[in-house]
Amino acid sequence: MRYIDLENNPPDQDWIDRADALTLQLTQAADKAARGVIIDDNQNMWTEIKDHFRGLSHNKCWYSESKNDSAHCHIDHFRPKKEAIAEDKKDKGGYWWLAFEWMNYRYSAPAENIRKKAYFHVNSNKANLPTDSIENEDIRFLDPTEIEDPDKLAFTNEGLVTPKSTVNTERNYIQAEYTIRRMNLNKPEMKDSRKDKYANTILLIKSTEKLVQIQNTVFCPARKQKIAGKMKELLALASSKSEYSSAVKFCMRSSGIEWVDNLLLKAA
Repeated sequence: MRYIDLENNPPDQDWIDRADALTLQLTQAADKAARGVIIDDNQNMWTEIKDHFRGLSHNKCWYSESKNDSAHCHIDHFRPKKEAIAEDKKDKGGYWWLAFEWMNYRYSAPAENIRKKAYFHVNSNKANLPTDSIENEDIRFLDPTEIEDPDKLAFTNEGLVTPKSTVNTERNYIQAEYTIRRMNLNKPEMKDSRKDKYANTILLIKSTEKLVQIQNTVFCPARKQKIAGKMKELLALASSKSEYSSAVKFCMRSSGIEWVDNLLLKAA
């Protein structure tokens, strides 16, 4: 999971105007059944802007950082539109008024990979009406559009995503554990791919560090070019365009090597 600056990347105004008109229809609908018809009849609205959202993450799922066939990926309603299932498996009420709210959309891998579905646990201050403030909700999911949330996850050399916090009673730990479990972020195929990326990163760091140590003793122009090439490889792995780059960046931060830390500052 990497931070996605959604707020500053809206869809085009025509889409927003049409979405706002549908939201008005929802608020004026007679009952839940009528709202359901409006939502079901206009599902094409969020598929219309799938390519826009896909582009914000360089074709990667916002939750897992996996690259998938875009035809099978989907727009996820972060706050579910029809029902919101808490940890007790009871429906606490969906966020129907956000069905056509683009800020509630996330680009997601196929459903068989990301099992979020209608799960959405709220610790406190659950919003149940359009007049309720979702900003006051204390939610359990980590959100890729919240700038601090991706950094609550850690990665192991075995490819596992884990909570960065090691205290299982801390809020950050509980959020991370819930997100990993409910979104199936340790699916075997994803775990294996992250493991490969992590291993490649370690090998690059070690081989580059060996050259750097020699270079610090005896300067060689040819060696300088070789070091630069390896550093560019690391930058490419850590790039937002690269699959599972968060695991790469975590590995790099864990090295404790100054030039690696400096590289991270250049990673975009």
